[in-house]
Amino acid sequence: MAAATQPEQPDLGCLVDKLCASGRSSEAHHRVALLLSSSSPWRRLDGPTANGLLRRLLRARTPLLTLRLLQAAPFVPSLPNYNRLLALLSSAAAPWLLLLAHRLFFRMRVPPDAASYAALLSGYACAADPAAAQKLLDEMHHWGLAPSSLAQTYLVKAFLRSRDVEAAMNLVDNQLWPCMERFHDEDQGLKNAAFANLVQCLCDEGFFHLVFRIAEEMPQRQCHVPDEFAYAQMIDSLCRAGQHHGASRIVYIMGKRGLCLSTVSYNCIVHGLCTSKKPGGRLRAYQLVMEGMHFGYRPREVTYKVLVEELCREKELAKAKDILELMLQPQTDHDKPDEETRTRLYNMFLGALRAVDNPSEQLSVLVSMLQGGCRPDVITMNTVVHGFCKVGRAQEARKIVDDMINGKFCAPDVVTFTTLISGYLDAGEHAEALHVLHTLMPRRRCAPNVVTYNSVLKGLFCLGLVDETIQLIDEMKSNNVVADSVTHTLVIKGLCGAGQLEKAKAFWDNVVWPSGIHDGYVYSAIFRGLCKLGKLEQACDFLYELVDCGVYPGVVCYNILVDTACKQGSKKLVYQVVKEMRRNGLSPDAVTWRILDKLHLYSNEEQEEERQLPTYHIDQSCADDRVQPLISTKNDMPSLLSSSKHLDEVYKNNNEAKVEDVRCSPEMPEKPSDFTESNKEQDYVIDDSASGIIMDKGCTLRDDGFDMQDKQPLRGPLSRVVRKVFGLL
Repeated sequence: MAAATQPEQPDLGCLVDKLCASGRSSEAHHRVALLLSSSSPWRRLDGPTANGLLRRLLRARTPLLTLRLLQAAPFVPSLPNYNRLLALLSSAAAPWLLLLAHRLFFRMRVPPDAASYAALLSGYACAADPAAAQKLLDEMHHWGLAPSSLAQTYLVKAFLRSRDVEAAMNLVDNQLWPCMERFHDEDQGLKNAAFANLVQCLCDEGFFHLVFRIAEEMPQRQCHVPDEFAYAQMIDSLCRAGQHHGASRIVYIMGKRGLCLSTVSYNCIVHGLCTSKKPGGRLRAYQLVMEGMHFGYRPREVTYKVLVEELCREKELAKAKDILELMLQPQTDHDKPDEETRTRLYNMFLGALRAVDNPSEQLSVLVSMLQGGCRPDVITMNTVVHGFCKVGRAQEARKIVDDMINGKFCAPDVVTFTTLISGYLDAGEHAEALHVLHTLMPRRRCAPNVVTYNSVLKGLFCLGLVDETIQLIDEMKSNNVVADSVTHTLVIKGLCGAGQLEKAKAFWDNVVWPSGIHDGYVYSAIFRGLCKLGKLEQACDFLYELVDCGVYPGVVCYNILVDTACKQGSKKLVYQVVKEMRRNGLSPDAVTWRILDKLHLYSNEEQEEERQLPTYHIDQSCADDRVQPLISTKNDMPSLLSSSKHLDEVYKNNNEAKVEDVRCSPEMPEKPSDFTESNKEQDYVIDDSASGIIMDKGCTLRDDGFDMQDKQPLRGPLSRVVRKVFGLL
C-alpha cells in the first residue's frame, strides 16, 4: 500500500509548488488540508510526507494560512517547520503577528531550540522592544539552552532601534565580547555570524562611527574572528547602507595593517562611488582605481563604463583617458586584451565622450585606435558620426561616411545613414537629407527602416515641409515599411501643428484606426492639437467616443484636457473630466492635483469677496468647520503598540488552552487575503462647494498603458467619431 502511494508524492509536491508560485497559495493549503483530514487509508499522508508538504507551503510566505493548517494538523510538525513559521510571523511588520508567533511558540508540540528563540528575538528586535528580548534570553536557561552570541546581538539591535545607544554598547563591551571569548566550545561560524549581525545592525541604524571604532580597535580578535572576514563584512554592510566613502576608509585601515582586500569588494566600492549622489564620489573612485593598480586591480567593464561616463560629465577628460589606458594595459605578459575587447573598451569611451559635445576628442580617440592597431567597427564609426551631427557639423560627418563607403573603414549600415540624415535635418539641409535617403542608401543597397522614416518625418515637420512629408508617407507604404505608433504620433502632431486638421482627420480615419497601432502618445498628440487650436469641446467628445469604442486613454490625456479647461476658466468642465477619469478606473496624479490647485487659486483671487472656496492645503486649526479636507484618509490598521506591554498577556493566556484557533483572534480579519495587506485603501473626496460636484473614489487604479499598444478589438472605422469631432471644420 505504501509502495502504491509512493509515486504520487512527488507529483503532489510539484502541484503544491506550482500553485504557490502562481499566487494560489490558499488553494494549495486547501488541497493539503483535504488530504490531511481524509479518513481513507489510501489518501492518508504519513508524517515525513506531511512535513515535506508543509515545508513547500511555507515557501509561499503566507504564514497565517499555514498557521491555520498547522493548528488542525493530525501530525506533529517538525521543529524546522515550526522555526520557519516563527520566522515568517516574526518578520512581519504588524505587532499582532509577532504576538501570534509568541503564542505559537508556547504551543509547539516539540521542544524549542536556539533557532526558535532566534526567530522571536529577531522579531522583538525589529519591534524595538529590548524588555521582551531580555525576557526571552532569560527564559532560555529554563530549557537548558545557553544564549549564544548571535542571540545577544538581537538584544543589541533592540537597544539600537529604541535609540538606547549607551545600553547597547555596554552590552557589547561587557557581555558580547567576553562571552564570545569565554565560550571556546561555541562554533566559530556562529561567532562570525554574530559579528556580521552586529555590524549590519550598526549600519542599518546609522551608527557608522561605532563601526569605524570597531575597525580601529578590532575587539573581535580576542574571539578568533578573522580580520579579513571582519573587514569584508564591514565593507559589505557600509556599501549596503550607501556609505561607500566610509567603505573606502576601511580600505585604508586595511592597507595600514598590511591586509589585501578582495577585488570583488574593491570593485563594489568603486562602482558605488561612481553612482553615488554625494559630491566627490567620482574623483574618489578614480583615486581608488589608480591605487588598485599596485595589487593588480582592474575595474569590471560595467564599472569602467559608468566611471568614464561620470568623469566625462564632470569634464575630467584626462582622468577618463587614464582609466582607458589602464584598461588597455595587460595585467600580465600573457593576459593582453584581445582585439574585440579593446574595440569594446574604445566604444565605451567614445560613448562617454558624447557628454562633452566635442567631436574632435572622439576623432582623436579614433586616431589613437588606428595607431594602436585596433580596427574600429561600425559602432565606433556611428558614434563618431553622431558626435559631429550632434553639434551641427553634418558636412564633416558626411566626409567620415564617404570614407566608410570608399573602404577606408568598415561599411556603413542603416544606423549610419539614419544618423547622417538626422544631422542634415537638424541643420536645416533637407535636400541633402533626402538625397541620402533616395540616392545614397539605394546605391549602397541599404533599405531604410521605420526609424529612418520617423527621423525624416520629424525633421520635415520641424521645417514646415508638410507636402514632402505626405509624399514620404506614401513612399513608406510603397516600400512595405510598416509604420509604428511613433510614426502616427509624428504625423498627427505635425499636421495639427500646421493647422491642417482635415488632413489629420483623414489620416486618423484611414490609416491609424484601421491599423490598430495607436497608444497614449497618439491620443495625446490629437488632444494637444485640438486644444491648441481652441477645439476643447471637440477634444472632449473625442475622448468620450474613444471610451465608448473600448479605448482607454491614460492620465496624461486627461491632464491635457484638464489643463486647457483650467486655462479657459471652465471649472465645471474641469471636474467633469476628472469625474470621467475616475469612472474609467484612473486616479489623478501629481500633475492633475497641481492643475486643480492652480484652478482654485485663480478662483479665490477672482471671487475673494463673494465666497471662500476650499483649497488643497487645509489647516486643521482653521475655525471654519464647513470646509472639508480634500483628501480624507481612513486607516483601519491597528496602531503600533509596544510588544512588551502585551508580553505578560501572552504568558498569562498561555495555559488557558493548548491549541488556539487563529480565527478566534479579534485582531485578525476573516479573509486570508487580508492578512498580507499592510495598507488599507484610502478614500479620496473632492468637494467643490461652488459647483456642487462631489466625487469619490469608486474605481481602482489602472495602469496608464502609455507604452503599450491597444489590444482592444476593433469595432469598425471611426468615421462617425471623426465626423463628430471634426465636423465643425
